[in-house]
Amino acid sequence: MSGATGISAAVAGASVPKAIRDEGADAVQGFRAALSFESMLLKQMLTEALPESPTGAGEEEGSGGGGEGSAFTAMPTAVSLPETVAEAVVGAGGLGLAAEMYSNFQGVGR
Repeated sequence: MSGATGISAAVAGASVPKAIRDEGADAVQGFRAALSFESMLLKQMLTEALPESPTGAGEEEGSGGGGEGSAFTAMPTAVSLPETVAEAVVGAGGLGLAAEMYSNFQGVGR
């Protein structure tokens, strides 16, 4: 499950707004949970929207020819394009969904 590790690292490295940091460790943990959900949702949406290879050929390694599709699938990293994009977005602070979820759930249970 190297995919989950990458996003978790992105969530851990993402900046937390100062107002949330000022609320304490529990607030930061809650924001990071919301950011983790946002990253998971974004990755799922991108997985559905983007093809697995630049040519759309899938994983036909034994088909001969060595075209673009086989070069793409033979890349040494196991990180997919949707995961890479989701990591980058989350690492930059997300799309804003996490902040919105955090503020909406902030008063729940108090």
